Amino acid sequence: MHSYSGKLVGMPHQYSDAQASTLSGTSDGLHDDIQRVIHERATVERLDLDKQQQAAVRLLSGNVAMHLGPGHLSPAGKHVYLWGPPGRGKTWILGAFYDALPTSRKRRVHFHDFFRELHSSAHKATEIALAQVDEPGSLGSSRGRMDRVAARTSAIEQAIESMLGDVEVLCFDEFHCNDPGDAMLLARMFKFIMGRRILLITTSNYPPEELLADEYYHHLILPTIDAIREQMNVHELDARLDYRSIAKDEADRRGFAKGTLAISPSESELHALGITVPDATESARLKPTSHEIRALRVANGQIWFDFRDLCESLTSTLDYLELAKDYGHWIVSGVPGSAEMTPFGLRRLANAIDVLYDHGIRLDLLMDGNFADSLSLLPELDASRLESRLNALRPFVPGKEAKEPLAEGVNA
Repeated sequence: MHSYSGKLVGMPHQYSDAQASTLSGTSDGLHDDIQRVIHERATVERLDLDKQQQAAVRLLSGNVAMHLGPGHLSPAGKHVYLWGPPGRGKTWILGAFYDALPTSRKRRVHFHDFFRELHSSAHKATEIALAQVDEPGSLGSSRGRMDRVAARTSAIEQAIESMLGDVEVLCFDEFHCNDPGDAMLLARMFKFIMGRRILLITTSNYPPEELLADEYYHHLILPTIDAIREQMNVHELDARLDYRSIAKDEADRRGFAKGTLAISPSESELHALGITVPDATESARLKPTSHEIRALRVANGQIWFDFRDLCESLTSTLDYLELAKDYGHWIVSGVPGSAEMTPFGLRRLANAIDVLYDHGIRLDLLMDGNFADSLSLLPELDASRLESRLNALRPFVPGKEAKEPLAEGVNA
């Protein structure tokens, strides 16, 4: 997927439920309609889909046409698992596909967000269920009883069902599993989805066999891997090119990519980028979850952090998710170069960038030095994802053209 100069057409068509009923009366017709909508959107956004991406569009539109078409066939074997390295267009394709779906009974969610909500709902439902079967004073002595196991299983299914409701197409961004506890819950969730008439579409940086890669725990994910291979079309996207590394015209930048990656900019250079330095009176202390975080500025949808406050303190992904709800423009200053970067600081920065990228939030990253060499502090795939997302930002180095790569290994 790369930018191209072509004739622009009207905005991509958005279906309403009423319009959906007037679509072509066959699965083939619905297949063609969805493909047309996606390709119109690509034209509007000046994107040229590569062969693998075109194949993914055909796969998605064909499978959902069978699922939503007149025959309303079972989705068994028609679910789709899109995977590939960062920057290959998975998120764009899923977004365009989701918007083109001619149904309101659909849900698209980042897998991390969904699992966080599922953990909370399942925990509450399980507490209630166990309280109904446990006898007073039986703490510990009743563990392993079949009625407790059944109550716990039923509670988890109820939590999943309450979250999904009457959804008939479920889309997950960034599907993954790195925690052995999550593997057990994931297996139950998969069984529930496959047992209901829900079409599942996922994107992932991992092939199925690399989910929960830790050899000590890998056996826990094997039932889910088997279900993916048996019931999903596994399609790889890898054109050997990170499309985020291609320089974009300013008119083509939106969301996260409207931000800048800058090394030691002066106040006048920041001003040229539309950024003014905060003064002491703008500082505020926020408590999005359980810990306070100092912000240098909180105003008009913009939030400004010093790297140490955001990434070298006890912050978490949950904090970033909460703050992302209220602030559409983030600035992080004082980001250290490789010599001063710590593994913990880099990990939190990567987590924050994941949240901002996935939610389409502008990020301006103001650095004291290049930290490309410190990417080796992260696992290989995590480093690759962070590098790819940094590639999406506009590089700015004083005295150099804005489109020049910041440094080899970051924007190359």
